[in-house]
Amino acid sequence: MRLLVLPVAAAILLASCGENGIRDPWKNPKIAVERRAEDLLRRLTTEEKLDLLSGDGFMSSHGVPRLGVPAIKMADGPVGIRTWAMPVSPARPGEPQTVHATAFPAGIAMGATWNPDLVAQEAQVIAQEALALGRNQVLGPTVNIARTPLWGRNFEGYGEDPWLTSRMAVSYIEAMQAEGVIPTVKHFAANNQETRRNTINVQVDQRTLEEIYLPAFRAAVEEAGVWSVMSSYNKVNGAWAAENPNLLNEILRKRWGFKGYVVSDWASTHSTAPTVNAGMDLEMPGPNVMPALKDLLKNFPGGNPGFDGGYLERSKLKVLVDSGQITKETVDESVRRILRILFISGIIDRSLTPETPKETPGVDTPAQRAIARKAADQSIVLLKNERNLLPLDPQKIHTVALIGPNAEFNRLGGGGSSAVNPDYSWKPADGIRERAAGKLQINYALGVAMEGEKEPAPAANLLKEAADLATRSDLAIVFVGFSAALEGEMADRKSLSLPAGQDDLIQAVARANKNTIVVINSGSPVDVTKWASQVPGIVEAWYLGQEGGHAIADVLFGDYNPSGKLPVTFPKSMADSFAPVDAPEVEYKEGIFVGYRHFDRKNIEPAFPFGHGLSYTTFAYSDLTLTPVSPRYGQTVTVGVKVTNTGSRAGAEVVQVYIHDVKFSVERPVKELKAFQRVELKPGESKLVTMTLDRHSMWFYDPLVKDWAAEPGEFDVLVGASSRDIRLKGLFTLYE
Repeated sequence: MRLLVLPVAAAILLASCGENGIRDPWKNPKIAVERRAEDLLRRLTTEEKLDLLSGDGFMSSHGVPRLGVPAIKMADGPVGIRTWAMPVSPARPGEPQTVHATAFPAGIAMGATWNPDLVAQEAQVIAQEALALGRNQVLGPTVNIARTPLWGRNFEGYGEDPWLTSRMAVSYIEAMQAEGVIPTVKHFAANNQETRRNTINVQVDQRTLEEIYLPAFRAAVEEAGVWSVMSSYNKVNGAWAAENPNLLNEILRKRWGFKGYVVSDWASTHSTAPTVNAGMDLEMPGPNVMPALKDLLKNFPGGNPGFDGGYLERSKLKVLVDSGQITKETVDESVRRILRILFISGIIDRSLTPETPKETPGVDTPAQRAIARKAADQSIVLLKNERNLLPLDPQKIHTVALIGPNAEFNRLGGGGSSAVNPDYSWKPADGIRERAAGKLQINYALGVAMEGEKEPAPAANLLKEAADLATRSDLAIVFVGFSAALEGEMADRKSLSLPAGQDDLIQAVARANKNTIVVINSGSPVDVTKWASQVPGIVEAWYLGQEGGHAIADVLFGDYNPSGKLPVTFPKSMADSFAPVDAPEVEYKEGIFVGYRHFDRKNIEPAFPFGHGLSYTTFAYSDLTLTPVSPRYGQTVTVGVKVTNTGSRAGAEVVQVYIHDVKFSVERPVKELKAFQRVELKPGESKLVTMTLDRHSMWFYDPLVKDWAAEPGEFDVLVGASSRDIRLKGLFTLYE
């Protein structure tokens, strides 16, 4: 039912504004945001201002009850709304302990869609559900780069490439802000492992920061105008991220022009004056819950030392303001930033006119579920498909064995603060049974028990049962991977290997049946080398959210033609990559050579390259054009390429454009992703795909001049279906 604007609301608003709307300018939505914020700021007492710099409870800021200014009510993201109740105590009166919302695919899965428009649709739904549930800030998106395949939180981000991550982040932020909900881009910065994340000192040179770990944050600020940024737990070059003036003031505000507010990650602050003076605006959670939170965290692995917080509560701030260690102007600036976002987001105006709340479609509606399924479909990556064994053809096969710990369990996502509780969760086995009803005989065997989950029989018996079932079947599908208990926040994975004897299970099934398909649930790469050559089909299904089972069936049966592309490189071994460091300090010695940049530089063959993903059809690339071929600095270059569907099925291809600087004064990567576009084609159809390369595509951070630069000369333009499947090559020459 549509909510109507009531005349009484307008009357209330006009009355509050007074004659000509100038008595209380802060209540007048027709007045500029800056003026409204300034007017409200001058009305606040010192105590009210200081309260605004710390949370009130676990997931809420302080409001100003005297003036009717509402609190900011937060909820975890980034792939759905999570409960905002304090983990160690009952919810406050009227607040649910468990919140049900639409569960979308993990961030890494959304990265595999290479579809910013779809990410925008996801963010719009999450924002709508946040408002419907009474929340107005979502803690997402996560844009940290996948430096190591073992990072426990890889599943939350969009992968290893800063350009791909930037495009996804901008779409997410713009869509959420269009709904009047505050997104929170996180974690700023260089948060790339969970091992010692609360205490580790990341030593990283400025060029590496600028080219790899900051671009997505910069795009969030400069392109999307993001309203909130969350600082990370770790130190960056010796200073805590929450009190790092280089990050928060020099880079974020002075260089990028950030106008929003910085919120701390939960219990990540370690001081009062240094934190406020460095540019931290809002410490979370509130000091009233810090003792209980610290007690809770003692139960996590290693006790999770380093959680601190409780430094920006009113009494501590007032002592330092009175002594001059924190100036009143500094406090005012933080409060001004918070108020500005309360106005620009519409939160204050929605509070002033409660008769006209923002219209929302509700939570987990059929339309929202349809977007979750679409996202899950597009996330899945077909890694290998020998003999065209997929899609499944009921005319050729009659019995299918479903095997493995992830067949009868839908792995929604990794563990930690991004977990979502949907109203339903569709298991892969149920999705396949539903799709195969009346056409195929479906049987199931566990094979192995997931680590930490109940084992109904001895391991040897389970393995034999699975192999026997595979022998009696026309085709076997083995569902393997991880669970939220094995891949998540606060701990990194120990190795690339699959857990709980799953490698042995795959090999046993493959020996029993040559028609074996492996479906992987993971948030980052796994070692496939032990068995990849023994199976004709491999599918990376990530964590697909509540529609996972439906989406897997869609792809396996060909109802949806897979179009996902890897947003991370799958290494053959950890020797080919980087592992988290269990030490007080980690130095990013590899510099800018992360992900495929590293594999290219060292000429290492990956198991599956960045950007790789197969389809049930084929695509041809032709007619590459570059316009102009001799641009001046600052001019854009338009890349045109014709893509043709040369197969018999409709499908989507992701055209990827990489740049190679032919001659350079500072070492540059062999190639860098600088543009991409997803194109849908019917059988035999051709389309001209055009993409633009601007000055950012050609530049690098020059440590000598401490600024970005682009050197005149030749640039190769490499167009392909992955970072290792380059189909066309062109060249332009940049002039000053």
